[in-house]
This record gives sequence, structure tokens and C-alpha cells, in this order.
Amino acid sequence: MIKFFRKIRQNLLSEGKTVKYLKYAIGEIILVVLGILIALQLNNLNDERKTENLRQVYYKQLLQDFENDKAYIKEHSSRIDSNMVKFRAFKDIYNQPNLPLNKIISENRKLAWKFYNVQFKSNTIQTLQNTGDIKLIPPIIREQLIRLEKYKEQTENVSKYNNDRAGEATSTAANRFGNEEFAFKNIQNQPKLSEYVFEEKNLIELVVILERSQFMKVESEKGSLIRFKKILSDMDEIEILINKELKK
Repeated sequence: MIKFFRKIRQNLLSEGKTVKYLKYAIGEIILVVLGILIALQLNNLNDERKTENLRQVYYKQLLQDFENDKAYIKEHSSRIDSNMVKFRAFKDIYNQPNLPLNKIISENRKLAWKFYNVQFKSNTIQTLQNTGDIKLIPPIIREQLIRLEKYKEQTENVSKYNNDRAGEATSTAANRFGNEEFAFKNIQNQPKLSEYVFEEKNLIELVVILERSQFMKVESEKGSLIRFKKILSDMDEIEILINKELKK
């Protein structure tokens, strides 16, 4: 094609047709420029298509993350609700007058003592932020995603902090009085140890420590439930916006 155009130019020059040559040269330049513009436009369209495809992938990953987070919140909330039922039942025993300390401690053993820190597994929002692809998301969705991620991180940190404080109280009880197996099984044939562990003032101290630990644990879980409601509400709002984008 280049040889073809070159031949035409040479013929026009050799025949002395300068004006026609200039017109032809200008026309050839215009064709080249148009070709470049078309190529750039096609390249831009191709880039836009790739960007949109990537954005669609992120949208679907975000929706899947939300489903996973909702399932996690449901599971964790169910566990908390079960713990709350046990704790309320335990608190009712104080309505009985002159309750023996051994009875209170025995009821304490029925409570849920395992600490579960809130920990979400989804990471698409973090990936968007770390890679810089967050800029691909429309501003109204982007801002809500960033706020949601920050609030989830705060929820995890608050849960861990509160559980750590409650766990410290439990550790204090264990350090002073041993574990459950030690107190109720291992020292049955050890009078001096039993006398110390089950001395009234020591039992009172143990009851107070366990009460503080369980109270802090329950308050932590109540706080998690409140935060879960906001997280679920925020995810629902973002889902609506994402689904609108997917339908475009």
C-alpha cells in the first residue's frame, strides 16, 4: 500500500503536476491522521471494555463477599443469642435467698466461656484499595465501600479489645484457683488444697472475678450485635447500587 502511494506521488512529480501533487499529499496526510484517530478510538474502546469487564468482576466479588459476611454474621449472632440465654438463666439464680457459694460457682460452669472475636473473611474491598482499582468504582459506591470497610475493622478491633479484657479476668481466676478440673477433680484427695480453694473468702473472690469476666464478655457480644445491624444495613444499601450498575 505504501509503495502504491509512493508511485502515485512520483508520477505526479515527474509529470510536473505540482498542484495536484500538493492536493494529493494533503489528502494522504488527512487519511493518515484519520487512520491514527480511528486506531486510537478503537484502542480506547478496547480499554474501556476491559475496564468495564474488570469492574463487573469486582461487583460480583463484592456481592459474594456480602453474602459470606451475612452468613458469618448470622452464625456469630446465633452463638451470641445462645450465650445470652444462658447468661440470663444464670442471673435468675440470684433471686434465690442465701444461695450457697458452691451453687453459684457450679452454675457459672454452665455458662459459655469461650471467647469468639469478630473476624470477617471477605477482602475484596481491601484488594480494591491496595491495587488502586477502587477508582474504577463510581464515587457514590466507592465512598460507602470505604466507610463499610472501616466500620468492619473497628468492629473487629472493639470485639478483640473487649474480649481480651474479659479474658484477663478469667485468667486471673485460673491463676489463683486453678482450672475447673483442678478444683473439682484433681484435689479431691488433697485436704489442704481443697481447704484453700473452697475457703469462703476465696470462693467469694472467685465468684466476683467470674462475674466480672462474664459481664464484660456479654457486654462485648451485645456491642457486636448492635454493630452487626449497621453493617447489614450498609451492605443492603450498597447491594442496591451495585445491582443497578450491573443492569446498565
